[in-house]
Amino acid sequence: MSEHARPRAKSGFAAWIPFLCFLSAILLVSGAAITWVTAPNWGKHNAIAAPRDVGAVPSLQGALAALISPYMIEIPRLKSKAPIVDVGTLASGALEIPANPRTVGWWSHGAKPGARKGTAILAGHINMSGVEGVLARIGTLNPGDLVLVDGLHGGKHTQVKFKITGVRTYAKKGLPYKEIFNQNSVGRLAIVTCGGPFDASTGNYLDNIVAYAVPV
Repeated sequence: MSEHARPRAKSGFAAWIPFLCFLSAILLVSGAAITWVTAPNWGKHNAIAAPRDVGAVPSLQGALAALISPYMIEIPRLKSKAPIVDVGTLASGALEIPANPRTVGWWSHGAKPGARKGTAILAGHINMSGVEGVLARIGTLNPGDLVLVDGLHGGKHTQVKFKITGVRTYAKKGLPYKEIFNQNSVGRLAIVTCGGPFDASTGNYLDNIVAYAVPV
């Protein structure tokens, strides 16, 4: 089965439209228009998602790693562990995000974790209906922190270790979406959620938090 034919997770997107936090950019990748979508904090500012910039966006190749179809992520320092499901794009051009904030979506039209080239996008809600998302605290990560991704490689269960190289806070109005979604970059992860100030008038966070990592 090709990546473009992989089953897509059902995100319950329509039910949450009034509360979604949009990353204000449209990107053309693999012929699909993508609008980034993650969730808000129901009108309350979330201090754990405060803006922060540390380390570097990966420019050097990490260690050689197995190419995997991911199904689990663990971030030991955050004591966070969650299943990963394949996501694609909706007819509207919006990126699917699992409705459950304790589940992470992997954009299956981009690179796989462990690839030697391209960005593997992992994304999730910061919270939903009072439940904190598994990615809510990625803005507190530091360079060198580990991210463990389990998946299938040649039909075998395989774990790939990544190390955080840097964390970036991007204002949505000036989002460098070409950099985040870059499929010509060195092989890397981009782990994404919402963050920064919460705008109660629109029901949106103003920033996106991205943690970058390479295989180790």
